[in-house]
Order: sequence, then structure tokens, then C-alpha cells
Amino acid sequence: MDLIRENKIIFAVTLPILILILIRTFNTHHFKSDARKWAEPSVVKSNTVTVEQAENLPGEILLINLSEEKPVDSGVKTESLDLTPESILNKKNFKVIRNHEGPVLLYSSQKSVSARIWMILSQMGCTNIYILYSDIDDEVLKYKFRPDSLIRPEI
Repeated sequence: MDLIRENKIIFAVTLPILILILIRTFNTHHFKSDARKWAEPSVVKSNTVTVEQAENLPGEILLINLSEEKPVDSGVKTESLDLTPESILNKKNFKVIRNHEGPVLLYSSQKSVSARIWMILSQMGCTNIYILYSDIDDEVLKYKFRPDSLIRPEI
């Protein structure tokens, strides 16, 4: 008991700090989801669809155009919204996206913009969201590699 009386100021400071640390450590809502969980669909490309694949998606499609350029018309019955990336999280726009029953397709002429918006919406709890690409394999080399024929190795 003498130990507590002599060091009551130290205990008064460290005990609340220790309690707060324990609460913060064991609180399941504090820590965000694992980043690997959100990056996996991008690596596997399960979050991307082409125009042809979009035709086979069940339900009514909500197409969100994030750029001034119009996406390729596929003939699929879609509801369309033209939004800027900055306005995607406005209450009205976010409510429309979250309450939509079918798939939501994000389109932008800059693929990084639609990928970032997909990540934000997915982390906010929206499901059934895809990135619309006109061509998935746009980075595949289109020409056969041919070494320079002017340089001959010395034999």
C-alpha cells in the first residue's frame, strides 16, 4: 500500500494510458481491412469487364462515366450517370450507387481514375462494382520482337 501512495502520480498517468492502449488494440472496428484483400481483385482482374462481358452481367447495369469521353455503346440496357471523380462521394451520388440492385460499371478514359474510384467505393462497402475497359489486354505487345540486324556479333 505504501508503494501506491508513494507513486500515485505515476500510476494516475500510466494506468489510463495503458487502458486506452488495450482498448485501441483489441477494438475490431479500429483497424482497417487488409490491403491485400483490396488489391487481389485488381491483380486477378476480377474487378474488370469488357463491353462483351458486361452484356452477360445479370440485372440492370448502372454505368458511371467519370470522364468527358463517352464509353463505347454496347446496346446493353443501362442507366447512366455522368459524374466527376470528386463528386462520387456526395451523399446523393453515393446513395444512388449503394442502393443500385444490379452491377455498377465505372468508366474513365484514364484507367487509373476508375481504379481509384473502384477502390474507394469497395472500401466504403459497395459491392458488385466493376471497371469497364474497352480492351483488357491493352498492354500486350502487338509486334513481334526482332533484334537489330545491322549489328553482327564478332565470331
